[in-house]
Amino acid sequence: MEEGSVKLKHISKSYDKQTFAVKETSVDIQPGEFFVLVGPSGCGKSTMLRMIAGLEEITAGEIYIHGKSANDTPPSRRRISMVFQNYALYPHLTVEENILFGLKVRKVPKKEQLRLCLEATDMLGMTEFLKRKPRELSGGQRQRVALARAVVSQMPICLMDEPLSNLDAKLRGQMRTEIRQLQQKLGITMIYVTHDQVEAMTMGDRMMVLKDGEVQQIGKPLDIYNNPANEFVANFIGAPPMNITEAEVQRDGSLRVHHNNSLTLLPASSNMKMHLGVRPEHILLTKTQETDWELSVKISTVEILGNETLLTFEVGETLWKAKIPGQWHYEKGQVTTIHINKQHIHLFDGRTGKMLPESVGVARKPAAVQGGASI
Repeated sequence: MEEGSVKLKHISKSYDKQTFAVKETSVDIQPGEFFVLVGPSGCGKSTMLRMIAGLEEITAGEIYIHGKSANDTPPSRRRISMVFQNYALYPHLTVEENILFGLKVRKVPKKEQLRLCLEATDMLGMTEFLKRKPRELSGGQRQRVALARAVVSQMPICLMDEPLSNLDAKLRGQMRTEIRQLQQKLGITMIYVTHDQVEAMTMGDRMMVLKDGEVQQIGKPLDIYNNPANEFVANFIGAPPMNITEAEVQRDGSLRVHHNNSLTLLPASSNMKMHLGVRPEHILLTKTQETDWELSVKISTVEILGNETLLTFEVGETLWKAKIPGQWHYEKGQVTTIHINKQHIHLFDGRTGKMLPESVGVARKPAAVQGGASI
């Protein structure tokens, strides 16, 4: 038995046989893995989680849990715990009673209940709150109670549905660390739903990016960040999102971005419309040995965040952002020069949005200078 494993094989969910909430999704989640389902609201990630839990019937496909088919297995027999967005605590019960509720239903001996409860609350720093009611707790404390309830269940798989969305930014950061440490300490499989790409990047061993019920990309966070499969992933993963603008194919087959002057980037197919993308953090204000694309830009807005500065300016007909370390005091309308390493340029098919194979490394090929700076 593959304890703690989850396998989705071509699963789909449709409510009207035409519109799919989840469409043809397949993935193998390994035992002990922290797997993140990430995407915008309405993309199907919570529906997928509920299908794994058995709370939602699947329209087509197969689900395997612990190495066995679970299509017809009721939720109570899937050996899965779940942490909900709204914590799902009983308001009339104390913290201790909430934590032990599932164990009492399963008729676990009282001594064992107490041992598991104290072990979990000690781990989460909630021992002194055992006799309080949920209304007497802060949002972060309520979330820890929900986590403790999942911990005492001792299930090999834990599902989490946007558990941090009700918390403030500082507490979210703290709880991200706590949940990841807890998962690693217990060695359980965790499947975590979020719309926050920062949570996905910092917590997951692997993640699945979803849009409109369809899988866009599955992989390790840094692999997806460095090599997005398409424009949607490039925009969704990263903060601020990747800068993308149209690139025109000229008669000579070269690809150009027009901004004050004409810039030849690399040889390109003469019958393909392309989009060019650069991440804000890959834009520099100073030239280095690695930077070989220069553009003169006019600053539109300046946002100084303390440890970094966000600059907005036009490239072609689109607004781009640059994320620059430190504090830079520019005025609106001020002209400056930006510098980019050609290896950080991404190319996408202008019709399908898919990243082009030549996007990785091809920009290093020398291109002839035609009326402007060249890379």
